[in-house]
Amino acid sequence: MKYLYWALLWLPAFLIGIAGRIFSPLAVCFIKREAYTTTIKRLDKQIITLQRDRLVWWLSWFDTDDNATDEYWYGLYDSASTWTQSDYDNSRLIRWYCRMMWLQRNSMYTFNRKFFGLDKKSELAWQYKAIKPIQFFGFKFNDINVGWKAHKEIDRLMYAGRVLGLRKQ
Repeated sequence: MKYLYWALLWLPAFLIGIAGRIFSPLAVCFIKREAYTTTIKRLDKQIITLQRDRLVWWLSWFDTDDNATDEYWYGLYDSASTWTQSDYDNSRLIRWYCRMMWLQRNSMYTFNRKFFGLDKKSELAWQYKAIKPIQFFGFKFNDINVGWKAHKEIDRLMYAGRVLGLRKQ
C-alpha cells in the first residue's frame, strides 16, 4: 500500500516540479531580505546570522523551507564557487542566476513537503536511496532517491521522486 501511495503521487509531483522550473526565473525577482542563521559554507562553515534572500510570502511554495533562496551562492554550488563576494554584491545578474539555480535544483520544495509530505511517524513512510553511477555520452546518471526523505530538524518528510539523477561530468 505504501509503495502504491508513493507511485500515485509521482505524476502530480513531477508536473508540479516542471511548473516550478518554468516559473522560478520570474519568481526569484520577488525577494525580501531578512536575518537568517545557518551554517555558511562560503565562510568556512561558520554558523552565522546574515541578511539573506527569501521569496516573498505569496511565492514561498517555490522556495526551500530549510534554506534561504540565495543558498546556491552561500553554499558554493557549481559556478557560484568561482565568483567573488564583490562579483555577487555588484551584479544583479549573478544574484538572479544564483537564486534561480537554487530553485531549479530544489523545485517546489516547500510545496512538495506541505502537500505531498508525510508525518515522520506515518506507516506510509519509506525511502530507497542509492548511488549507482552510469556513464552515457559524457553524462553521469546517479543519485536515486525515492520514497519520503527527512531533512534537518523539519518534522515532516518530503516526497522524494528522483528516480535517476543527472550530473554533467
